[in-house]
Amino acid sequence: MRTLAFLTILFFSAFLHSIPAQAEGFGTKGYSEITPPDGGPQEIAVGIKVDQITFVDQQAENYGAVITLVMRMENPLLAFDEAEMGSDIMSLTIDEFREYARDRKFNIPIFLLHNQQGRRFVQQSTIILRPNGQFTFVERFSATMQAPHFNFRRYPFDTQTFFVEIMSVFPASHVTYVPIEELSGLGDLLGEEEWILSNPQISTRIVPGPTELDTAQIQLKFSAKRHVQYYLLRFMLPLLIILFVSWATFFLEEYRRRIDMANANLLVFVAFNFAISTSLPKLGYLTFLDSLLAGMFLITGSMVIVNIALRRLKLMDREALARKIDLYLVVWVYPLIYAGFTFWAVQFFL
Repeated sequence: MRTLAFLTILFFSAFLHSIPAQAEGFGTKGYSEITPPDGGPQEIAVGIKVDQITFVDQQAENYGAVITLVMRMENPLLAFDEAEMGSDIMSLTIDEFREYARDRKFNIPIFLLHNQQGRRFVQQSTIILRPNGQFTFVERFSATMQAPHFNFRRYPFDTQTFFVEIMSVFPASHVTYVPIEELSGLGDLLGEEEWILSNPQISTRIVPGPTELDTAQIQLKFSAKRHVQYYLLRFMLPLLIILFVSWATFFLEEYRRRIDMANANLLVFVAFNFAISTSLPKLGYLTFLDSLLAGMFLITGSMVIVNIALRRLKLMDREALARKIDLYLVVWVYPLIYAGFTFWAVQFFL
């Protein structure tokens, strides 16, 4: 029995060592064993272009995008005889290029889409190979990208930053990235109506990589701000009208009618708040618009209490005092409270 167990273990050990080690490269398989290059690190030119923005999820802090990725490099191991091939260009699929590179002992430069969430759905990918060993990898894909730097405290006057980050799996001693400026940036038809996207910038840097060594990373960064006109018309203007109506009730001489008007206006404010609640981002902190709604709701609700108190003074035959307080409320207190709260919100959030 011991002899049989020993032979079994020996057989499986030989079988496992016979399997070639492989890793992901260009979304394909490549060699995981690499040796330091004699001529220094392999330079790869990278272009990243965002063709479409499919969604922006404010609560999950991510966004969907359709991206075209271009990688270009040259290596003599990949060269071929133009006369023998009968063409000065070869178009290869990913699988074909993997076999081609394996036959020539070429290590495919593996990369990661660093801020990708979930799966990457490849729409089309191909590799163009030249006789001198230069190849261009082109892939168009859609993916959900993490955006952990979202901050909505200034909402809806916020400006957000979006990233697409490509990281090499090989350390910087083997692979470095350089940007292709003319093939990077934002497309002309992004399909995003809420945001105004601008200022694309592509840059490279060295970061700690998955091998725990310094690793090359290239990122496309762009900014976005909202179409403010929508929020001014759908949020700010109705809110301003509700506040003006609350102030106008002070011009009614009959306190009972004031109370009825203030109650009705408070119900309108509650209905307005519920109507726009689905459009507001559900966050763990207050935004500028949240603070405005909460503060204005408290002040509008307090108007009901104030009018009840003035009605009570009149019933106690202290109408002169009620009129005097009323005058100060109309001219000074009410406008200053709103102006002061708005000023504080602007200073604190904006």
